[in-house]
Amino acid sequence: MVDLAREVEAIAGAMEPETAAAGIRLEQDLQSVPCKVDRNRVRQALLAVLDNAHRYAPHSTVHMQTFVSGLTGIIRCSDSGPGVPPGSHEKMFERFWRADESRSRKSGGSGLGLAIVRAILRAHGGDAVARTSPSGGLVIEISLPLSPGTDGKAASG
Repeated sequence: MVDLAREVEAIAGAMEPETAAAGIRLEQDLQSVPCKVDRNRVRQALLAVLDNAHRYAPHSTVHMQTFVSGLTGIIRCSDSGPGVPPGSHEKMFERFWRADESRSRKSGGSGLGLAIVRAILRAHGGDAVARTSPSGGLVIEISLPLSPGTDGKAASG
């Protein structure tokens, strides 16, 4: 069993030098969320989500949350960056898609990060969605099924 809050803490800690160098203020609001998942794959997905914020939302605030909603564990990453164009939220999970086609592979990545995130989560019975944050930035929300026997009445966010 993996506690999603601990995994967020671990990846946020590992990414701290990069996020700090990019001027990102990282906030965390973490509740214990036990899920039966592959720790390494969940960490890979979290790393890709934070790397996305690092690349595209420098000098912003990134807020990481974990909580339980029903029988689902949620990891929510929201930023105060520039967001993406309207109608792009679902496209973000397509392979090789970039919000700005002029970005080079060197500065803009391969366009595979969020596609891999979604594939990892779906392999675990979960998913990933994107939407606009209240600040106009981006929210990436990861959902994973709770471990069997976990009380789904925990606080929700």
